[in-house]
Amino acid sequence: MALQEELKTQGDILFRYRSYLPFCILPLFILVILTSETYLYCDGVYNTSLVIVAIFVGLLGQGVRIWVAGFVPRDTSGRNTREQKASVLNHTGLYSVCRNPLYLGNFLMMLAPIILLGNWLFIVVFALSFWLYYERIIFAEESFLRVKFGQEYIDWTLKTPPFFPKLSGYIPSDMDFSFRSMIRREYNSFFGLTSSLFVFHYIIAVIVNWQRGGGVEFIAPDSILTYLFIISAVFYLLIRIMVKTTKFFEVEGR
Repeated sequence: MALQEELKTQGDILFRYRSYLPFCILPLFILVILTSETYLYCDGVYNTSLVIVAIFVGLLGQGVRIWVAGFVPRDTSGRNTREQKASVLNHTGLYSVCRNPLYLGNFLMMLAPIILLGNWLFIVVFALSFWLYYERIIFAEESFLRVKFGQEYIDWTLKTPPFFPKLSGYIPSDMDFSFRSMIRREYNSFFGLTSSLFVFHYIIAVIVNWQRGGGVEFIAPDSILTYLFIISAVFYLLIRIMVKTTKFFEVEGR
């Protein structure tokens, strides 16, 4: 199989399971805690600044996804996993400065719990792993878009970078921002962000306590992350019930 076809095949497979990358990182995350110093608890002092930075980076990524989700039309920028899907080619809004803004948002959101370790080497390992993983997904998606939209897609790629946004050339979306569509698309990802921060923080707390001879027992995680998780869980349940039982968040054309 030629490399081009092999990359596309790998990308199609990884596309279906792209939501599970955090679970692949978790064993390495635990290994790093067990084998190196954890800067969240450095010399017995809790590093609140590290938590704040992690929350900021995660919310920045969520903000990118919110910006995209509020403007995109139906059958684009979705959570489909079985096959590639695009009814139109997005080239306005954030798509005018970056071809894959959702993946940029995903990177920042998945980076957030990694930051809690304060281990720069592991951050680099994660970034490289993310790139290798999503590089193939992007290749598969671009192969699909090139076939479907032809020259229109090629012209867009010539002036728009694939991942890191350019600082000029922003084109406002021709659609209004839909708050209801954004909520329907993003309530899952917000809960995923707060859950990962809460769980990863708790894992660090338990292992550090065990390493200090305290045994494996309940450790009350940082109140900021605990409250953030509780609020997001309540929000998630309310929106989930409304999405399943009403049509309030359904918007025509979105």
